[in-house]
Amino acid sequence: MPITSHYGWSELAGRYIDLETGRFVSFAKIRNVLESVMDASAVRMNILSQQLVDGSISIANWQVAMKQQIKIIHVNAGMAANGGFAQMSQSDWGAVGQMIRAQYGYLDKFAQQIANGEQALDGRLLVRSDMYGDAARGTFEQMERRLQITNGFEEERRVLEDKLNNCDGCLEQAALNWQPIGTLDPIGAEECTVRCRCEFEYRRVGENGEWEESEE
Repeated sequence: MPITSHYGWSELAGRYIDLETGRFVSFAKIRNVLESVMDASAVRMNILSQQLVDGSISIANWQVAMKQQIKIIHVNAGMAANGGFAQMSQSDWGAVGQMIRAQYGYLDKFAQQIANGEQALDGRLLVRSDMYGDAARGTFEQMERRLQITNGFEEERRVLEDKLNNCDGCLEQAALNWQPIGTLDPIGAEECTVRCRCEFEYRRVGENGEWEESEE
């Protein structure tokens, strides 16, 4: 079930609405719900990878099952960031599909390294496989960025998840403060890669000539 199935969407406001209370729902809350879906998918991926290590499934079967989980989590991330299934256009699906195909490519290379012995069947494999679920955060942020461009937002800035625990690249990006939307590095592009938990905030000039920030 899509993670936004119990929320409505306001086209006018570009915001989620809680169908029980009628109140707006922040994208921060949607991110938190996505994290729970990612955690569940990570458990499934970990089980699959442990089965591979134990020899109870083949590399080919592991690869197929991992791709199923990758598709599930990235589709959910894309829909969640874009306002739900009903708001997904052909272009939106194309963007999500491109991100999924990129992950498939990484997984294919991973499987080849396992097959030729370059990647050992040990704990390092389990750690590496966990990263495929984490990559959905980048999909969410990229799809929300697309949405906010459509909504007329003009600038973006990176918000650090934890000011005491960030890589140098994230710190440098955050120090740039407000920049034209779409010009900062995507989430996941720095040294921390898919482990990154940074977010974007957006703003635009309102009717009164003052900057209006997005409601995160």
